[in-house]
Amino acid sequence: MLTFAWSNGKQKTLTLMKKTILGIILAFMAFTAKAQHTPHAIGAHFGGSTIDFEYQYHFSKKNFLDVTAGIFDLGNGLALQGIYNWNIWRSHGWTPKFADWKFWGGFGGGLGFYDHDQDSGMFLGPVGTLGFGFTLKVCPLTVGIDYRPMIAIQLGEDSGINDRGFRNLGLTVTYRF
Repeated sequence: MLTFAWSNGKQKTLTLMKKTILGIILAFMAFTAKAQHTPHAIGAHFGGSTIDFEYQYHFSKKNFLDVTAGIFDLGNGLALQGIYNWNIWRSHGWTPKFADWKFWGGFGGGLGFYDHDQDSGMFLGPVGTLGFGFTLKVCPLTVGIDYRPMIAIQLGEDSGINDRGFRNLGLTVTYRF
């Protein structure tokens, strides 16, 4: 029972009871709190054949969807890609105070527009990815190196195989929110 008396003995009891109640509330919050898992991430991919804006949706710690849109063949076209990825391997122990490390891979598809000299048209084809990177402990920033090859069928004035997406080794930086 809290009493508001201003004598020395009762004031100490009131202070002790306030600290006890505050301690119980904080302990309850700590036991019931859950770390916030944010499924969305945005970022950029700077590769050998694309420079992309990137959006990721993380279904769980095991898999995520990666959608990119950007410049293809360094200025000769535009590309949109969707890749379903799996986190193949994760390590929390390499650098426990710095970052969590992971290795991921996946496959999907891509389409876009290409215009280079005499060649122009639309292209579509399969896309793969293999990546290795880390997520910082202090903030949800992921930095990685990945390989995203794409070989596509080009439709248009000069139909054929477009293999310019095959050299797409690059740097990926994403921020989860």
